[in-house]
Amino acid sequence: MLLQEIMQGIELQAPPPDMEVTGLTHDSRQVTPGNLFVALSGQRTDGQKFIAQAVANGAVAVVGPPAVPRDGVPAYIDVDQPRTAYSRMAANFYRHPSRGMTVVGITGTNGKTTTAELVAAILRAHQMPAASLGTLGVRQESAVSATGFTTPEADQLHRIFAELLNGDIRAVVMEVSSHALDQHRVDDVDFDAAAFTNLTREHLDYHHDMDAYLAAKLRLFELLAPDRPTVVNVDDPYGGRFIEAAPGPVITYSLDKPAALQVVNLGLSLERTVANLSYRDEKFSIESTLVGAYNLENLLAAAAIALALGVPVAAIQAGIAAVKAVPGRLERISAHVPGAVFIDYAHTPDAYEKVLGSMNQLAPRESKMITLFGCGGDRDRTKRPLMAAIAEAYSDQIIITSDNPRTESLAQINSDVLQGFTDQKHVVIEDRREALEHALGELTADAILMILGKGRENYQIIGTEKAPHDDVAIVETYRP
Repeated sequence: MLLQEIMQGIELQAPPPDMEVTGLTHDSRQVTPGNLFVALSGQRTDGQKFIAQAVANGAVAVVGPPAVPRDGVPAYIDVDQPRTAYSRMAANFYRHPSRGMTVVGITGTNGKTTTAELVAAILRAHQMPAASLGTLGVRQESAVSATGFTTPEADQLHRIFAELLNGDIRAVVMEVSSHALDQHRVDDVDFDAAAFTNLTREHLDYHHDMDAYLAAKLRLFELLAPDRPTVVNVDDPYGGRFIEAAPGPVITYSLDKPAALQVVNLGLSLERTVANLSYRDEKFSIESTLVGAYNLENLLAAAAIALALGVPVAAIQAGIAAVKAVPGRLERISAHVPGAVFIDYAHTPDAYEKVLGSMNQLAPRESKMITLFGCGGDRDRTKRPLMAAIAEAYSDQIIITSDNPRTESLAQINSDVLQGFTDQKHVVIEDRREALEHALGELTADAILMILGKGRENYQIIGTEKAPHDDVAIVETYRP
Protein backbone atom coordinates (compact mmCIF):
# COMPACT_ATOMS: atom_id res chain seq x y z
CA MET A 1 0.00 0.00 0.00
CA LEU A 2 1.17 3.54 -0.70
CA LEU A 3 2.29 5.51 2.33
CA GLN A 4 -0.06 8.34 1.34
CA GLU A 5 -3.02 5.96 1.63
CA ILE A 6 -1.93 4.81 5.09
CA MET A 7 -1.64 8.41 6.29
CA GLN A 8 -5.07 9.51 5.02
CA GLY A 9 -7.10 11.41 7.60
CA ILE A 10 -4.05 12.27 9.74
CA GLU A 11 -2.92 15.87 10.14
CA LEU A 12 0.67 16.12 8.91
CA GLN A 13 3.18 18.96 8.82
CA ALA A 14 4.30 17.91 5.33
CA PRO A 15 3.08 15.44 2.69
CA PRO A 16 4.48 11.93 3.20
CA PRO A 17 7.05 10.66 0.69
CA ASP A 18 5.86 8.69 -2.30
CA MET A 19 6.69 5.08 -1.38
CA GLU A 20 5.22 1.63 -1.10
CA VAL A 21 4.86 0.13 2.40
CA THR A 22 4.56 -3.61 3.02
CA GLY A 23 3.21 -3.42 6.58
CA LEU A 24 3.23 -1.45 9.80
CA THR A 25 4.15 -2.22 13.39
CA HIS A 26 5.05 -0.54 16.69
CA ASP A 27 7.38 -3.40 17.68
CA SER A 28 10.88 -2.96 16.23
CA ARG A 29 11.52 -6.70 16.66
CA GLN A 30 8.73 -7.47 14.20
CA VAL A 31 9.89 -5.07 11.50
CA THR A 32 10.62 -6.70 8.15
CA PRO A 33 11.97 -5.04 4.98
CA GLY A 34 9.54 -2.48 3.58
CA ASN A 35 7.67 -1.92 6.84
CA LEU A 36 6.58 1.32 8.44
CA PHE A 37 7.62 1.63 12.11
CA VAL A 38 5.55 3.73 14.51
CA ALA A 39 7.36 4.94 17.64
CA LEU A 40 4.83 4.76 20.46
CA SER A 41 5.50 5.65 24.07
CA GLY A 42 4.48 3.02 26.64
CA GLN A 43 4.34 2.61 30.40
CA ARG A 44 7.83 1.18 30.67
CA THR A 45 9.68 2.30 27.57
CA ASP A 46 9.57 4.66 24.58
CA GLY A 47 9.46 3.51 20.97
CA GLN A 48 11.89 6.27 20.03
CA LYS A 49 14.63 4.17 21.63
CA PHE A 50 14.08 1.45 19.05
CA ILE A 51 14.08 3.49 15.85
CA ALA A 52 17.63 2.45 14.97
CA GLN A 53 16.75 -1.22 15.45
CA ALA A 54 13.64 -0.82 13.29
CA VAL A 55 15.68 0.79 10.50
CA ALA A 56 18.31 -1.95 10.79
CA ASN A 57 15.54 -4.51 10.35
CA GLY A 58 14.35 -2.85 7.15
CA ALA A 59 11.92 -0.08 8.06
CA VAL A 60 11.57 2.30 5.09
CA ALA A 61 9.92 5.04 7.16
CA VAL A 62 9.25 5.97 10.78
CA VAL A 63 6.25 7.77 12.25
CA GLY A 64 6.69 9.52 15.57
CA PRO A 65 6.54 12.76 17.50
CA PRO A 66 8.39 15.88 16.33
CA ALA A 67 11.87 16.78 17.59
CA VAL A 68 13.26 13.25 17.34
CA PRO A 69 16.79 12.72 15.92
CA ARG A 70 16.57 11.55 12.29
CA ASP A 71 20.12 10.37 11.65
CA GLY A 72 20.09 7.24 9.53
CA VAL A 73 16.29 7.20 9.14
CA PRO A 74 15.22 6.88 5.46
CA ALA A 75 12.04 8.93 6.02
CA TYR A 76 10.54 10.38 9.19
CA ILE A 77 6.94 11.54 9.44
CA ASP A 78 6.02 13.92 12.28
CA VAL A 79 2.69 13.45 14.05
CA ASP A 80 1.60 15.25 17.20
CA GLN A 81 -0.30 12.28 18.63
CA PRO A 82 1.35 9.01 17.54
CA ARG A 83 -1.17 6.74 19.29
CA THR A 84 -4.18 8.45 17.72
CA ALA A 85 -2.45 8.40 14.36
CA TYR A 86 -1.56 4.71 14.74
CA SER A 87 -5.21 3.77 15.14
CA ARG A 88 -6.12 5.50 11.87
CA MET A 89 -3.05 4.14 10.08
CA ALA A 90 -3.89 0.56 11.06
CA ALA A 91 -7.51 0.96 9.97
CA ASN A 92 -6.40 2.49 6.66
CA PHE A 93 -3.81 -0.23 6.00
CA TYR A 94 -6.34 -3.03 6.49
CA ARG A 95 -9.05 -1.00 4.65
CA HIS A 96 -11.35 -0.50 7.63
CA PRO A 97 -12.57 -4.11 7.95
CA SER A 98 -14.80 -3.35 10.95
CA ARG A 99 -17.08 -1.41 8.62
CA GLY A 100 -17.92 -4.67 6.87
CA MET A 101 -19.18 -6.50 9.96
CA THR A 102 -21.28 -6.02 13.06
CA VAL A 103 -18.98 -5.07 15.95
CA VAL A 104 -20.11 -4.99 19.57
CA GLY A 105 -17.88 -3.44 22.24
CA ILE A 106 -18.29 -4.48 25.87
CA THR A 107 -16.56 -2.56 28.64
CA GLY A 108 -16.62 -2.77 32.43
CA THR A 109 -14.52 -4.22 35.21
CA ASN A 110 -16.09 -7.67 35.39
CA GLY A 111 -18.31 -9.80 33.18
CA LYS A 112 -16.87 -8.79 29.80
CA THR A 113 -15.58 -12.23 28.83
CA THR A 114 -18.72 -14.19 29.72
CA THR A 115 -21.00 -11.60 28.16
CA ALA A 116 -18.98 -11.58 24.93
CA GLU A 117 -19.10 -15.38 24.71
CA LEU A 118 -22.85 -15.35 25.24
CA VAL A 119 -23.52 -12.66 22.64
CA ALA A 120 -21.37 -14.46 20.06
CA ALA A 121 -23.35 -17.66 20.68
CA ILE A 122 -26.64 -15.78 20.35
CA LEU A 123 -25.56 -14.28 17.02
CA ARG A 124 -24.59 -17.74 15.75
CA ALA A 125 -28.03 -18.99 16.76
CA HIS A 126 -29.35 -16.08 14.67
CA GLN A 127 -27.43 -17.52 11.68
CA MET A 128 -24.81 -14.77 11.82
CA PRO A 129 -21.24 -16.20 11.85
CA ALA A 130 -19.63 -14.57 14.89
CA ALA A 131 -16.38 -14.48 16.83
CA SER A 132 -15.53 -13.18 20.27
CA LEU A 133 -12.35 -11.25 20.97
CA GLY A 134 -10.92 -10.70 24.44
CA THR A 135 -9.10 -12.26 27.34
CA LEU A 136 -9.61 -15.77 25.93
CA GLY A 137 -8.22 -14.74 22.53
CA VAL A 138 -10.07 -14.85 19.22
CA ARG A 139 -12.76 -17.50 19.54
CA GLN A 140 -14.73 -18.74 16.58
CA GLU A 141 -17.15 -21.64 16.62
CA SER A 142 -14.41 -24.14 15.76
CA ALA A 143 -11.12 -22.26 16.27
CA VAL A 144 -9.29 -20.35 19.00
CA SER A 145 -6.15 -18.22 18.73
CA ALA A 146 -4.37 -16.25 21.46
CA THR A 147 -3.64 -12.51 21.25
CA GLY A 148 -1.88 -11.83 24.56
CA PHE A 149 -4.14 -8.87 25.35
CA THR A 150 -7.76 -8.30 26.32
CA THR A 151 -7.87 -5.71 23.54
CA PRO A 152 -4.92 -5.92 21.11
CA GLU A 153 -2.90 -2.97 19.80
CA ALA A 154 -4.39 -1.21 16.77
CA ASP A 155 -2.37 -2.97 14.07
CA GLN A 156 -3.09 -6.44 15.47
CA LEU A 157 -6.73 -5.56 16.08
CA HIS A 158 -7.48 -4.44 12.50
CA ARG A 159 -5.49 -7.37 11.10
CA ILE A 160 -7.71 -9.71 13.15
CA PHE A 161 -10.83 -7.98 11.82
CA ALA A 162 -9.56 -8.32 8.25
CA GLU A 163 -8.74 -12.01 8.67
CA LEU A 164 -12.14 -12.72 10.24
CA LEU A 165 -13.96 -10.80 7.51
CA ASN A 166 -12.05 -12.71 4.83
CA GLY A 167 -13.07 -15.90 6.63
CA ASP A 168 -16.76 -14.98 6.31
CA ILE A 169 -17.19 -13.93 9.94
CA ARG A 170 -19.90 -11.28 9.98
CA ALA A 171 -19.89 -10.22 13.64
CA VAL A 172 -17.25 -9.65 16.31
CA VAL A 173 -18.13 -9.26 19.98
CA MET A 174 -15.13 -7.75 21.72
CA GLU A 175 -14.02 -6.88 25.22
CA VAL A 176 -12.77 -3.30 25.33
CA SER A 177 -10.31 -2.66 28.15
CA SER A 178 -9.72 0.67 29.86
CA HIS A 179 -6.07 0.50 28.75
CA ALA A 180 -7.13 0.14 25.12
CA LEU A 181 -9.52 3.06 25.38
CA ASP A 182 -6.97 5.27 27.10
CA GLN A 183 -4.33 4.35 24.51
CA HIS A 184 -6.63 4.98 21.52
CA ARG A 185 -6.34 1.40 20.22
CA VAL A 186 -10.04 1.27 19.22
CA ASP A 187 -10.54 4.85 17.98
CA ASP A 188 -11.12 3.67 14.41
CA VAL A 189 -13.24 0.61 15.11
CA ASP A 190 -16.74 1.01 13.70
CA PHE A 191 -18.85 -0.12 16.66
CA ASP A 192 -22.48 -1.05 16.01
CA ALA A 193 -23.33 -1.23 19.71
CA ALA A 194 -21.61 -0.77 23.06
CA ALA A 195 -22.36 -2.14 26.51
CA PHE A 196 -21.36 -1.30 30.08
CA THR A 197 -21.39 -4.10 32.67
CA ASN A 198 -20.07 -2.56 35.91
CA LEU A 199 -17.27 -0.45 37.35
CA THR A 200 -15.34 -1.41 40.47
CA ARG A 201 -11.83 -0.92 41.80
CA GLU A 202 -9.25 -2.21 39.30
CA HIS A 203 -6.19 -1.06 37.32
CA LEU A 204 -5.50 1.85 39.65
CA ASP A 205 -1.79 1.13 39.25
CA TYR A 206 -2.36 2.48 35.71
CA HIS A 207 -5.22 4.98 36.06
CA HIS A 208 -4.32 6.12 39.61
CA ASP A 209 -7.90 6.95 40.65
CA MET A 210 -11.48 5.95 39.91
CA ASP A 211 -12.25 9.20 38.08
CA ALA A 212 -9.56 8.48 35.48
CA TYR A 213 -10.66 4.83 35.25
CA LEU A 214 -14.27 5.94 34.69
CA ALA A 215 -13.21 8.49 32.06
CA ALA A 216 -11.37 5.78 30.13
CA LYS A 217 -14.40 3.48 30.14
CA LEU A 218 -16.74 6.29 29.03
CA ARG A 219 -14.64 6.77 25.88
CA LEU A 220 -16.24 3.68 24.35
CA PHE A 221 -19.63 5.39 24.31
CA GLU A 222 -18.06 8.59 23.00
CA LEU A 223 -16.75 6.64 19.99
CA LEU A 224 -20.24 5.53 18.95
CA ALA A 225 -22.11 7.07 16.03
CA PRO A 226 -25.26 8.96 17.12
CA ASP A 227 -27.65 6.27 15.89
CA ARG A 228 -25.90 3.29 17.51
CA PRO A 229 -27.51 1.65 20.57
CA THR A 230 -25.94 1.29 23.99
CA VAL A 231 -26.67 -1.18 26.79
CA VAL A 232 -26.25 -0.17 30.43
CA ASN A 233 -26.45 -2.02 33.74
CA VAL A 234 -28.48 0.32 35.95
CA ASP A 235 -27.76 -1.80 39.04
CA ASP A 236 -24.25 -0.36 38.96
CA PRO A 237 -23.77 2.99 40.73
CA TYR A 238 -21.99 4.36 37.66
CA GLY A 239 -24.76 3.33 35.26
CA GLY A 240 -26.21 6.82 35.10
CA ARG A 241 -22.91 8.26 33.86
CA PHE A 242 -22.93 5.86 30.94
CA ILE A 243 -26.54 6.65 30.09
CA GLU A 244 -25.58 10.35 30.00
CA ALA A 245 -22.64 9.57 27.69
CA ALA A 246 -24.71 7.48 25.27
CA PRO A 247 -25.14 9.28 21.94
CA GLY A 248 -28.13 7.23 20.80
CA PRO A 249 -30.83 4.85 22.05
CA VAL A 250 -30.21 3.15 25.41
CA ILE A 251 -31.41 -0.25 26.60
CA THR A 252 -31.07 -0.69 30.35
CA TYR A 253 -31.06 -3.95 32.29
CA SER A 254 -31.43 -4.79 35.97
CA LEU A 255 -31.88 -7.65 38.40
CA ASP A 256 -34.30 -5.76 40.61
CA LYS A 257 -34.81 -2.18 39.40
CA PRO A 258 -37.11 -0.74 36.73
CA ALA A 259 -35.34 -1.20 33.40
CA ALA A 260 -36.06 -2.01 29.78
CA LEU A 261 -34.96 -5.60 30.47
CA GLN A 262 -35.54 -6.91 33.97
CA VAL A 263 -36.01 -10.09 35.93
CA VAL A 264 -39.57 -11.07 36.85
CA ASN A 265 -38.66 -14.21 38.79
CA LEU A 266 -35.82 -16.70 38.84
CA GLY A 267 -34.49 -19.98 40.09
CA LEU A 268 -30.82 -20.41 41.01
CA SER A 269 -28.99 -23.64 41.84
CA LEU A 270 -25.50 -25.09 41.57
CA GLU A 271 -26.55 -26.73 38.31
CA ARG A 272 -28.42 -24.04 36.40
CA THR A 273 -30.04 -20.61 36.21
CA VAL A 274 -33.64 -20.18 35.10
CA ALA A 275 -35.12 -16.69 34.80
CA ASN A 276 -38.30 -15.14 33.51
CA LEU A 277 -37.60 -11.76 31.94
CA SER A 278 -39.61 -8.76 30.89
CA TYR A 279 -38.56 -6.62 27.94
CA ARG A 280 -40.88 -3.70 27.49
CA ASP A 281 -44.20 -5.45 26.74
CA GLU A 282 -42.74 -8.89 26.07
CA LYS A 283 -42.17 -11.74 28.54
CA PHE A 284 -39.77 -14.60 27.89
CA SER A 285 -37.61 -17.05 29.82
CA ILE A 286 -33.95 -18.06 29.61
CA GLU A 287 -32.22 -21.16 30.95
CA SER A 288 -28.47 -21.57 31.37
CA THR A 289 -25.92 -23.88 32.95
CA LEU A 290 -23.99 -20.77 34.03
CA VAL A 291 -24.72 -20.34 37.72
CA GLY A 292 -24.79 -17.61 40.32
CA ALA A 293 -26.38 -14.17 40.57
CA TYR A 294 -23.38 -12.51 38.94
CA ASN A 295 -23.74 -14.79 35.92
CA LEU A 296 -27.39 -13.79 35.76
CA GLU A 297 -26.12 -10.22 35.29
CA ASN A 298 -24.01 -11.45 32.36
CA LEU A 299 -26.97 -13.29 30.90
CA LEU A 300 -29.08 -10.13 31.14
CA ALA A 301 -26.33 -8.06 29.53
CA ALA A 302 -26.04 -10.50 26.63
CA ALA A 303 -29.80 -10.61 26.11
CA ALA A 304 -30.00 -6.81 26.20
CA ILE A 305 -27.21 -6.46 23.62
CA ALA A 306 -28.95 -8.95 21.34
CA LEU A 307 -32.23 -7.10 21.69
CA ALA A 308 -30.44 -3.84 20.87
CA LEU A 309 -29.23 -5.48 17.65
CA GLY A 310 -32.72 -6.67 16.76
CA VAL A 311 -32.12 -10.36 17.40
CA PRO A 312 -35.35 -12.31 17.98
CA VAL A 313 -36.06 -13.86 21.37
CA ALA A 314 -35.88 -17.43 20.04
CA ALA A 315 -32.27 -16.94 18.98
CA ILE A 316 -31.44 -15.35 22.34
CA GLN A 317 -32.84 -18.37 24.17
CA ALA A 318 -31.04 -20.84 21.89
CA GLY A 319 -27.72 -19.02 22.06
CA ILE A 320 -27.76 -18.79 25.84
CA ALA A 321 -28.64 -22.47 26.15
CA ALA A 322 -25.75 -23.38 23.83
CA VAL A 323 -23.07 -21.96 26.17
CA LYS A 324 -22.43 -24.76 28.65
CA ALA A 325 -19.41 -23.11 30.29
CA VAL A 326 -17.04 -20.20 29.76
CA PRO A 327 -13.40 -21.25 30.21
CA GLY A 328 -12.05 -20.14 33.57
CA ARG A 329 -15.27 -18.45 34.66
CA LEU A 330 -16.77 -20.32 37.61
CA GLU A 331 -15.88 -23.47 35.72
CA ARG A 332 -16.23 -26.83 37.46
CA ILE A 333 -13.15 -29.01 37.00
CA SER A 334 -13.14 -32.80 37.12
CA ALA A 335 -10.93 -34.09 39.94
CA HIS A 336 -10.08 -37.45 41.51
CA VAL A 337 -11.07 -36.19 44.94
CA PRO A 338 -14.34 -35.89 46.84
CA GLY A 339 -16.22 -32.60 46.85
CA ALA A 340 -16.34 -30.02 44.06
CA VAL A 341 -13.59 -27.92 42.48
CA PHE A 342 -14.22 -24.62 40.68
CA ILE A 343 -11.80 -22.22 39.03
CA ASP A 344 -12.46 -18.57 38.31
CA TYR A 345 -10.43 -15.70 36.91
CA ALA A 346 -11.63 -13.36 39.69
CA HIS A 347 -8.89 -10.93 40.69
CA THR A 348 -10.72 -7.88 42.04
CA PRO A 349 -12.66 -7.27 45.28
CA ASP A 350 -15.94 -6.99 43.37
CA ALA A 351 -15.30 -10.25 41.50
CA TYR A 352 -14.50 -11.99 44.80
CA GLU A 353 -17.73 -10.70 46.30
CA LYS A 354 -19.75 -11.90 43.34
CA VAL A 355 -18.10 -15.30 42.86
CA LEU A 356 -17.77 -16.29 46.52
CA GLY A 357 -21.09 -14.70 47.45
CA SER A 358 -22.85 -16.62 44.68
CA MET A 359 -21.28 -19.92 45.72
CA ASN A 360 -22.14 -19.28 49.37
CA GLN A 361 -25.74 -18.67 48.36
CA LEU A 362 -25.99 -21.76 46.13
CA ALA A 363 -24.03 -24.33 48.15
CA PRO A 364 -25.79 -26.61 50.62
CA ARG A 365 -25.76 -25.22 54.16
CA GLU A 366 -23.44 -27.96 55.44
CA SER A 367 -20.78 -27.32 52.74
CA LYS A 368 -17.24 -26.41 53.70
CA MET A 369 -15.81 -23.62 51.53
CA ILE A 370 -12.06 -23.66 50.86
CA THR A 371 -10.64 -20.71 48.92
CA LEU A 372 -7.19 -20.60 47.32
CA PHE A 373 -5.89 -17.34 45.91
CA GLY A 374 -2.95 -15.00 45.45
CA CYS A 375 -2.51 -11.42 44.27
CA GLY A 376 -0.63 -10.22 41.22
CA GLY A 377 2.64 -8.35 41.62
CA ASP A 378 3.36 -4.86 40.27
CA ARG A 379 -0.35 -4.07 40.49
CA ASP A 380 -2.66 -2.11 42.78
CA ARG A 381 -1.56 -3.00 46.33
CA THR A 382 -4.59 -1.46 48.02
CA LYS A 383 -7.00 -4.12 46.75
CA ARG A 384 -5.09 -7.02 48.32
CA PRO A 385 -6.41 -6.73 51.91
CA LEU A 386 -9.90 -6.06 50.53
CA MET A 387 -9.82 -9.35 48.63
CA ALA A 388 -8.56 -11.14 51.75
CA ALA A 389 -11.41 -9.77 53.86
CA ILE A 390 -14.01 -10.92 51.32
CA ALA A 391 -12.44 -14.38 51.08
CA GLU A 392 -12.46 -14.63 54.86
CA ALA A 393 -16.13 -13.64 55.06
CA TYR A 394 -17.22 -16.49 52.78
CA SER A 395 -14.65 -19.23 53.47
CA ASP A 396 -14.09 -21.84 56.14
CA GLN A 397 -10.47 -22.27 55.13
CA ILE A 398 -8.13 -20.08 53.05
CA ILE A 399 -4.84 -20.86 51.30
CA ILE A 400 -2.71 -17.90 50.22
CA THR A 401 -0.26 -18.55 47.40
CA SER A 402 1.39 -16.92 44.37
CA ASP A 403 -0.39 -15.45 41.35
CA ASN A 404 1.90 -13.81 38.80
CA PRO A 405 4.21 -12.06 41.29
CA ARG A 406 6.15 -10.49 38.40
CA THR A 407 9.03 -8.39 39.70
CA GLU A 408 7.54 -7.75 43.14
CA SER A 409 8.56 -9.65 46.25
CA LEU A 410 6.09 -12.45 46.97
CA ALA A 411 6.68 -11.87 50.68
CA GLN A 412 5.57 -8.24 50.27
CA ILE A 413 2.50 -9.24 48.25
CA ASN A 414 1.41 -11.77 50.86
CA SER A 415 2.13 -9.32 53.67
CA ASP A 416 -0.37 -6.94 52.07
CA VAL A 417 -2.90 -9.76 51.76
CA LEU A 418 -2.54 -10.79 55.39
CA GLN A 419 -3.52 -7.32 56.55
CA GLY A 420 -7.09 -8.06 55.49
CA PHE A 421 -7.59 -11.04 57.81
CA THR A 422 -9.07 -10.85 61.30
CA ASP A 423 -8.85 -14.52 62.32
CA GLN A 424 -6.52 -17.47 61.84
CA LYS A 425 -8.26 -19.74 59.32
CA HIS A 426 -5.64 -19.12 56.62
CA VAL A 427 -2.31 -20.64 55.70
CA VAL A 428 0.41 -19.34 53.35
CA ILE A 429 1.95 -21.78 50.85
CA GLU A 430 4.01 -19.78 48.38
CA ASP A 431 4.47 -22.44 45.70
CA ARG A 432 1.17 -22.55 43.79
CA ARG A 433 1.44 -26.23 42.78
CA GLU A 434 2.15 -27.19 46.38
CA ALA A 435 -0.74 -25.02 47.53
CA LEU A 436 -3.13 -26.65 45.06
CA GLU A 437 -2.11 -30.15 46.08
CA HIS A 438 -2.51 -29.22 49.74
CA ALA A 439 -6.01 -27.87 49.06
CA LEU A 440 -7.04 -30.93 47.05
CA GLY A 441 -5.85 -33.15 49.89
CA GLU A 442 -8.15 -31.27 52.28
CA LEU A 443 -11.33 -31.98 50.30
CA THR A 444 -14.15 -34.05 51.72
CA ALA A 445 -17.49 -34.96 50.19
CA ASP A 446 -19.17 -31.83 51.55
CA ALA A 447 -16.35 -29.44 50.53
CA ILE A 448 -16.12 -26.91 47.70
CA LEU A 449 -12.70 -25.68 46.57
CA MET A 450 -12.63 -22.26 44.90
CA ILE A 451 -9.39 -21.62 42.98
CA LEU A 452 -9.29 -17.93 42.13
CA GLY A 453 -7.17 -15.62 40.04
CA LYS A 454 -5.75 -17.50 37.08
CA GLY A 455 -8.68 -19.26 35.46
CA ARG A 456 -7.38 -21.09 32.39
CA GLU A 457 -4.01 -19.32 32.25
CA ASN A 458 -1.20 -21.78 31.60
CA TYR A 459 1.69 -19.78 33.02
CA GLN A 460 3.04 -17.93 36.05
CA ILE A 461 4.82 -14.61 35.50
CA ILE A 462 7.82 -14.71 37.79
CA GLY A 463 10.19 -11.80 37.35
CA THR A 464 9.83 -10.94 33.69
CA GLU A 465 9.51 -14.52 32.46
CA LYS A 466 6.48 -16.75 31.92
CA ALA A 467 6.97 -20.12 33.62
CA PRO A 468 4.67 -23.03 32.68
CA HIS A 469 1.86 -23.48 35.20
CA ASP A 470 -1.69 -24.76 34.71
CA ASP A 471 -4.13 -24.91 37.63
CA VAL A 472 -6.54 -27.08 35.65
CA ALA A 473 -3.91 -29.64 34.65
CA ILE A 474 -2.70 -29.90 38.25
CA VAL A 475 -6.25 -30.49 39.50
CA GLU A 476 -7.11 -33.04 36.82
CA THR A 477 -3.92 -35.07 37.28
CA TYR A 478 -3.79 -34.97 41.09
CA ARG A 479 -4.13 -38.30 42.86
CA PRO A 480 -4.57 -38.45 46.65
